[in-house]
Amino acid sequence: MGIHLNEQAFRQAAEDMMKLKKRNQNLKDKLEQMYKDLTTALDTPAGHALEFTSRSVLLQPIDDMSKVIEHMSITLNTIIGYSGARGQYYDKLFEEYEELDRILRNKTTY
Repeated sequence: MGIHLNEQAFRQAAEDMMKLKKRNQNLKDKLEQMYKDLTTALDTPAGHALEFTSRSVLLQPIDDMSKVIEHMSITLNTIIGYSGARGQYYDKLFEEYEELDRILRNKTTY
């Protein structure tokens, strides 16, 4: 019994994370423009307060989410290896597990 990773699934997940990061950035860009347009239309102290609030309340969480998505993509790529060769992150762990499994299977009980 061995542990096997579906490297194609990890590759797809990593690719999907990068696509999600781009979509997240597009959303942020659109929201920034919307608030810029709104605060320009409301060239008053209230409009400027709205612009400041939009950054901390709405746009900062989107920035934070982008960092999380990027980290997930990097982690997935680390697990499978960047070069397309067999992944490097879990290889040693799996090799040690398989060796332990082999030892336990071959051990006789008294």
